[in-house]
Amino acid sequence: MENIKENTTEISEEAMEQNLSEPAKEASEVPIKKKRKLFKRIICSLGIVLLLLIIAAAVSLYSPVKTIMTIEQVDEGFYKIDYNHDYRLDKALAANISTEDDFLRFISDTFFLGIPIEANQDYVACSTFLTQDEDGKYFAGRNFDYSETDLLTVYTHPKDGYASIGMAPLGSLNIGIPDGFDAMSNIGRILMLASPYMCVDGINEKGLMVAVLDLDPPRVMQDSGKPKIDTMVAVRMLLDRAATADEAVEMLRQYDFNSMSRMAQHLYIADAQGNSVVVEWQMNNTFGNNKGFEMHVTESPVCTNFWLCNGETKGKCNRFDTLTKRLADKPVNTAADAMENLSAVSVSWTEWSCVYNISDFSVDVVLDNKHDKVLHVDQPLFE
Repeated sequence: MENIKENTTEISEEAMEQNLSEPAKEASEVPIKKKRKLFKRIICSLGIVLLLLIIAAAVSLYSPVKTIMTIEQVDEGFYKIDYNHDYRLDKALAANISTEDDFLRFISDTFFLGIPIEANQDYVACSTFLTQDEDGKYFAGRNFDYSETDLLTVYTHPKDGYASIGMAPLGSLNIGIPDGFDAMSNIGRILMLASPYMCVDGINEKGLMVAVLDLDPPRVMQDSGKPKIDTMVAVRMLLDRAATADEAVEMLRQYDFNSMSRMAQHLYIADAQGNSVVVEWQMNNTFGNNKGFEMHVTESPVCTNFWLCNGETKGKCNRFDTLTKRLADKPVNTAADAMENLSAVSVSWTEWSCVYNISDFSVDVVLDNKHDKVLHVDQPLFE
C-alpha cells in the first residue's frame, strides 16, 4: 500500500508539473501568434489600400488618356479630338473667373495637377453672318483672323449637356507655333485637354452657333455682384446648355461678364430658327451697380469688330459693309455661296473660314484662305 501511495504521489506531482508548465508554454506562444496575425492583417490592409489606389488612379486616368488617344491630324495644320473627359463646367461657372490669371489657374488645377501654364492671346479680328438656302436651312459664316496658328476641332458630348463641335486655335496653348510644342508630341497632346475652354466659335446639336470677336479697349470687367464668368467659359456654357439665342441671352444675364483679353469682346449668337444677335457689354459712364458696364443685345445678321449697340453701322467697317451688301443683293445662299461671302471679306491673316450648317450639325472649313480645298466636319468624323 505504501508503494502504491508513493507511486500515486509521484504521478500526481508529475502531472501537476506538466499541468503547470503547459499554460506557461502557451502563454509564451500567444503574443507571438498575435503578432503574426497582426502583421498579416497589416499586410492585407496595405494590399487593399494599394489596390484601391491603383484602381482610383486607373479610373481617374482612363478618360483623359482615352481622350488623348483620339487626337489625330486631319490635314496640314488641322487636328481633331473626341473629348471624353469631364471638363468640370459647373466648377468653372462657380469659380468667379474674372481675369486671365483666374482662368489659367482653373485650367491648371482642373487638367494639369496645378502645374502652371501660359496662354498666348492675340487680337481676334473676325467676320460673322447668318444666311439661308432656298429650303430654309440656315448657315452661319465665320472668318477667324488671327496670328499664325494650327486649328483643333473639338467634339464634346457631355452627359448633362448638348454635343458640340468647336474650333480652338492651338496657338493659344503655345502649340504649333514658332518655339511652341509640336501638336502630336506628348506635351502638345496633353495640353489639348484644355481645349473645351479654348473654343472661339462652335455649334451644338440643337443648332446654336456662337463666336467671339474682339472690340476696342478697355476690356470688359462687369461687377454687379453676380457670379463672374469670362469669355471662354461663357462660350463653353452656351454650347453645352443653350438651344436658342433667347436661352443664350438669358444665361448670360445671370453673370457678370469679363473679357478674356486686353480688349472688349462681343459674342455673335445664331440659332436654327434664324435668330442672330450680338451681345455686348459697353461702359455707360454712369458707374452704377455694373461698375459702368451694361449688357446690350442687338439683332443683326452680320457682325465684325465694332460696337453694334450704338446704332450706327454704315462706314464703320469695310467687311461689315461688304457682307451686308452681298446678303441684301443675294439673301438666299447655299453653303458654297456662304463660303464665297467669307472669301470676299478674308484678309491675309485669316486662319480659317467656317460655314456652320446650323440645320444639320456640321461645318465646312477652309484653312489659310485655300478656298479650293474645303474640309467637312461632322459627328461621324470623330467616331
